[in-house]
Amino acid sequence: MIIHALQILRKELEEFLKPVAANDDRLVELGNVAPLDKMQGEAIGNDSNKVLITLINVREEKTLKNGPFSRRNDATLRTEYFNPPVFLNLHVLISANQISYVNALIYLSRIAAFFQSKNVFTHLNSVEVSDSDVPATEQMETFKIILDLYSPSFEELNHIWGTLGGKQVPSLVYALRLVEISPRKLNATGGLVEEVILNVHEKNAN
Repeated sequence: MIIHALQILRKELEEFLKPVAANDDRLVELGNVAPLDKMQGEAIGNDSNKVLITLINVREEKTLKNGPFSRRNDATLRTEYFNPPVFLNLHVLISANQISYVNALIYLSRIAAFFQSKNVFTHLNSVEVSDSDVPATEQMETFKIILDLYSPSFEELNHIWGTLGGKQVPSLVYALRLVEISPRKLNATGGLVEEVILNVHEKNAN
């Protein structure tokens, strides 16, 4: 589910940035920004000109925690009991690792412009991802992801890059709201309540 949400972001952003890309190679990657000279065994240093999407924080959306834990299955005429889904807020760092600092700033402006024009992603308006990018077990059938630009303070920014252990490059931080993690396993099933019988004992009036 998390990987599906981030791959949607990657593919949508890459399609938007293609017209200004220097070559036909994959421009946007998911990866840890800390080791800028390595990612998944491939060099992505100063000769790569990549835009990196790095997951830096995960938080539960507690306001949606008290959801239903049962549903009626009309096909089997049974009641299904399950743990309610958990909704996550993801914070991602989108950094422009470019040889030219000017190009990095151009990419940064275009990234901000793209997510300003499209900040809601659903299963109806987003690109499809292949099984090679996201395993079928991790794909969401329906989803609604809302992006908000997050503006960290100088102190927070210092903590972010200090924790990552990398050199700071031009970047933006976004909060992805409401990534749903829903369990596939049922806890139990039971019969439907179809009739309620009330026993009323009338007192004899003597």
